[in-house]
Amino acid sequence: MRSDTPLSLWHNVKKLRMPREGALDSATILMISNYARMKVDNLKTDFLKFEPIEYSEKLISFINQGQPRQSQDVAISDQRWIRLGMASQKFFMKSPAFHFMAGSFERGEPVKKVRRAPDVQRSDKENLSDKATIPKQMKSFDETEKNEATTAEVEKLYDLLQKLYKETDCNPICYFGFVLHPESFSQTVENIFYTSFLIRDGLAKILLDDEKLPLIEPIQNPEQEKQRKALPHKQAVISISPQEWRKLVDVFKTRYP
Repeated sequence: MRSDTPLSLWHNVKKLRMPREGALDSATILMISNYARMKVDNLKTDFLKFEPIEYSEKLISFINQGQPRQSQDVAISDQRWIRLGMASQKFFMKSPAFHFMAGSFERGEPVKKVRRAPDVQRSDKENLSDKATIPKQMKSFDETEKNEATTAEVEKLYDLLQKLYKETDCNPICYFGFVLHPESFSQTVENIFYTSFLIRDGLAKILLDDEKLPLIEPIQNPEQEKQRKALPHKQAVISISPQEWRKLVDVFKTRYP
């Protein structure tokens, strides 16, 4: 505290006029504020006080539809409970909050997800396309890679089909006579497999004779093949067992592979 503070207070007191009246005014204001605080403390804001006994009496009267109760014990029927529920339904327009009966489960520490770069991510469709085996389309044997074993076998089979077709004066060849191997069941299955490539790539076509037996012949006219591709295609699955293979060899009299 500075040394000149008492002097400044003394000068202020000397300037004050009617100090007694000022002291009385401050005492009066203090008394009024204390009295106001007491009034606020005693003020009651709950004008509508809940009375359990009064509420019970009115509830029983509502359930009994205004009829006086006969005894102290009141038995409420199912219909009256339903009436009470229908009347109070409009005051409960939202469903109650969900609470766990045995507490919430422990989720543990959250696992941080590692976000990859957009250029590294690949869609499921691209992954499936990489895994899928797509047979190679053969428009011409000159454009086909010679180092593939399947292509070489199909080319060999196609040359044989053209040779047999010319030997029969350009007549369709019996399909089973063409694919059956009289001594090897596995070779017969391979012939059926390679022949399907000829059909798929438009190098040969399948016909049916009068007895509904399949015939095969090579396609020589490119324009005819374009018209055939414009028509709706049909596919069929052929299954053959060793027993069926032996019967077919005997029926079609296949003697030479």
